[in-house]
Parts: sequence; C-alpha cells; structure tokens
Amino acid sequence: MKSRTTLRRICLGLATAATVTTSLATGVLAPTASASAAEVEGPKVKWLVSLWGARRGFTEGVEGLKEYLAAKTDGNFELDLQYGGVLSDPKENIDGLQLGAFEAATVCPFYHPDKTPASMGLSQAFLPLPTLETQYKVYEKYLQHPAVAAEWARWNAVPIMSALMPNYEIMGKGEAPMNLAGWDGYRLNASGGHAALMEALGAVPATLPAPDLYNALERGVIEGVVYPYTYAFVAYRFHEISTWVTDGWNLGTVQCTVAANTDAYNALPDQYKTLLQEAVGPAYDHQIKAYAEIDQANEKEFDAKGLKRIPLTDDVRDALQAAVKPSWQKWIDDVTAKGIPGQELFDLILTEASEAQSKP
Repeated sequence: MKSRTTLRRICLGLATAATVTTSLATGVLAPTASASAAEVEGPKVKWLVSLWGARRGFTEGVEGLKEYLAAKTDGNFELDLQYGGVLSDPKENIDGLQLGAFEAATVCPFYHPDKTPASMGLSQAFLPLPTLETQYKVYEKYLQHPAVAAEWARWNAVPIMSALMPNYEIMGKGEAPMNLAGWDGYRLNASGGHAALMEALGAVPATLPAPDLYNALERGVIEGVVYPYTYAFVAYRFHEISTWVTDGWNLGTVQCTVAANTDAYNALPDQYKTLLQEAVGPAYDHQIKAYAEIDQANEKEFDAKGLKRIPLTDDVRDALQAAVKPSWQKWIDDVTAKGIPGQELFDLILTEASEAQSKP
C-alpha cells in the first residue's frame, strides 16, 4: 500500500501536470505582461523536478537547463528543482515519472538495473570516455537508439539530457589498501560495472543510495566508496571522515539521465519543446565549467585534510584489466538474452567514443 506521503506526492505531481495540460489546451493561463520581453513566448509552465542530496557538480547540468529556460521565456517555463529527495527516493524516481508524480527527475539506471537493462550499457566500467565532452556526445547518440528509447518509453519517460559525472576513484576510512592483497574482503559501495571491478580485487561491493553512504562509512558498514572524483566525495562529506583516496585510477564513470514524464513533455507547446532541445548544449557547458572550478577547490581541501594518496600498483592494474572485458561481455550476454541488441549497443558506444575523441 502506498504511504500517505507517497500518495500526496503523486497527487501533487498529477495536479501540476493536469494544470499545465489544461492551460495549454484552453489558454486559461496566458503569458504575463512581462513575457512580451521573452525571446520565446508561451504560457506559464512549471515542472517539478525530483532530485536528491544538495546542489553539487552532478546537478549543475539541470541547474544550467533551468537558468537557460527561464532566461529565454522570461520565467514562463520554470523548472522547480526539488532537492533532498523530498519528492521521491532516488531509486524510485523512474517510478514517479511513470506515475506522473512529478514532471521531471534525474534517474540513475544503476539503482535499478533490472528496470533499465539497455541503459546500463553506459554504466560499464572503464569505457573509453576520458572527458566530460566525450561523455555527453556518446550519451546523446546512445539515448537515441531505438532500443534505449523504447526502454524509456515503457516508463512513460523522455530523456532530455545526461547528468555528467567525472571518472571514479575510491575514498575510504581506516587502513589504506596499498596492494592487491589489501583489498581482499574490503567492503565498498560500488555501482554498475564498478562492482565487477571491485570483485576482481577481492572486495565486497554493495550499492547504497547516495544519502545513506555517509552514515554507512562512518559506522563501518562499508570501508570505502567508489564515486566520481572529486565533487561527489565533498558533496557528501566523505572526505571529512576518510583517511585515504586512490590517485589517478580513472575507473570510468556511470551515466544518469535527466528525463521528463511523457505526458508533461507532450503537453508542452512546440516552441518550448524546441527550446528544451536548444538548452541542452548550454546546460552541458555550464556543468563542465562548474566541475573544473569545483575540482580546483576540492584538491586543495584534500591536501589540507592530509588524505593519503594510493597509487595504482601493477598488481591492481592487472587485476582490473583482466576483469573489465569479461564484465562488458557479461552485460552484452545478459541483455541479449532479454531481447535487447547488446552487441550493437556496445559497438555504438565504442564507435561514438572513438569519433568524439578524434574531433576537436
């Protein structure tokens, strides 16, 4: 049975979507007088966007999207960013989109791989995506593939853009594992393809929601976190209770999607749909610039905290490299068995990554 809070959120989202749809159909909410100065004219539309945690590098893409839409419409197309998981647990954002509990959300497929198996192709470890610019070029092409688009459609959702994340490192508390033997039995939070890599080291991975990780690390439930470097460690304050961090391991990253409820998206006037597509490029630029500024400040903070840096030793590198291709093939085989063109999707990633890196 749905909790009262959940039902309230669903009703709130449905009411908002219904209001927007009605206003577009009937013209009840005409543009305000100040909208005459807008570059893109249109009715007032307000989308609730379900996010978790606080504003951080990971959310700067959707923050940039919000700013762009507001500037171009004189505030008439508003994204109301709801942080802290107040609308939904991060693992349930995809369910909220399906129900229409809110108009948009950030969705991370690794939280529910069984629900989003095709999308998990972008969360395999060690993919050749060395820069944020390469990432978003590959992600955009991948999300347009018919098999991936169909997966999102089953959840009544339309991908808008990706929430970019830097390559992952590991930060932990306690005795630093300085060689391969040191990782044996180590309890880590790891998601997607990173979990397979950590198993190859002898570690024991689990996937916990981001808001739960600080307490888990502090209490010793886990001993380390595999997360995007550097922003995520500071955003969730892991560095405050940690004693070490890996240095230059570049474990790859995972992909998350900013998606809209299909009904809310279809209810937009055509000029707003066009504007939303136009806003994606500037939103990526905004996020990439923010990451660069965040990294510069965070590196100084890590040094001030005295975090021990763990280099990538030869034995650890060999173990990781031996594990990554089998982990890719396992994903390909698993999704192919579900009727998803796994090899075709994985080849698309490699082809687009190579092309993106060959262009300035």
